Amino acid sequence: MRKFSLGVLFAMLLLLVNLSYGLGLGIMLGEPSGLSAKYWMGEKNAIAGGLAWSLGNSDSNGGYLHLHGDYLIHNNNLININGTTLPFYYGIGAGIGLANDFYLGARIPVGVEYWFAGKKFDAFCELVPTIGLLPGFGIGVNGAIGLIYNF
Repeated sequence: MRKFSLGVLFAMLLLLVNLSYGLGLGIMLGEPSGLSAKYWMGEKNAIAGGLAWSLGNSDSNGGYLHLHGDYLIHNNNLININGTTLPFYYGIGAGIGLANDFYLGARIPVGVEYWFAGKKFDAFCELVPTIGLLPGFGIGVNGAIGLIYNF
């Protein structure tokens, strides 16, 4: 299963490298912490993903490898503070965890972004309610802050 997951991740990275518009790569800190990527499909829609290390519950006391992908919808005009807009986003996605067991769950990310001048960098803060499906049912919350460089 790990070889299959790493193969899928490699194929996704090759696809992202070949895309010429709207790609950003960065880091996220929180639960989980690691690398993040975002591909803009239009002005309001994006696909985001992460390859990270989670210290959350698992049978391996050291944590586990976490992969996730989300479809995001942005409302670019909802939050306006003194002329600065903070895009609000929400979406749905899935996450997997690789440890002694295989973990699968649904994700419902909600967050805000801040675009720096020139839009080369953006910062984000998100909370992600999760629904664990495998190996058993569970409900939880992830959260992260991050910084993305846009190509």
